[in-house]
Amino acid sequence: MLTLGLMLSGCHKKQAHSQPAATAMPSAYETGLKTYSHNAHGLENQFELVLNVPPSVDRDTAGREFRIFVLPDSSAWFAVHFPKERVQQLGWDYEAEVSLFEKSMMNMMKSYSTDARFKAHCQSPESTLAARFGPRVDAMIPLVQVPVEQFEIEFTSDRGRRESVLANFVYVEGAYRYLGKGAYPFWSMPDASSPGKP
Repeated sequence: MLTLGLMLSGCHKKQAHSQPAATAMPSAYETGLKTYSHNAHGLENQFELVLNVPPSVDRDTAGREFRIFVLPDSSAWFAVHFPKERVQQLGWDYEAEVSLFEKSMMNMMKSYSTDARFKAHCQSPESTLAARFGPRVDAMIPLVQVPVEQFEIEFTSDRGRRESVLANFVYVEGAYRYLGKGAYPFWSMPDASSPGKP
């Protein structure tokens, strides 16, 4: 049974261990040199980048690698897929969704010792929660089909912790970009207090 509580963790920087945090070099995402395969293994590799931080890296500043999961130009992307009058609100909602995702990641990272290691196993869900309940009543409807991909992600640590999350992504510019957790992307997912949601 899927656990929908989001368990996320730290970040892996591809830079010299002696690099001071205050003058950190660009992340792998920022350099534009890294792309990931368009499949579950590619998503696992993205999490590998983010989940495992060398002990010498300051975890308070290591979250820069998290940007690999963020739409590169969200306003432009939303403008292509949704009515223009919806773009600003979508941008605000997306910023909040991404902020929660990153905060969960950083909080989990800080709850372990700096030498903790994590793995992510990603697969398509055997069934979808969307069959149990519909999208929220005021869900924003895209103008064109959005190729949302859903993955069940199981996180394990070498400290014995195991957790899973059902999350939504879209593959853009060589990487999977986060669109919210649960049965629907963030623009359609019912609030926790919505009637009929389990």
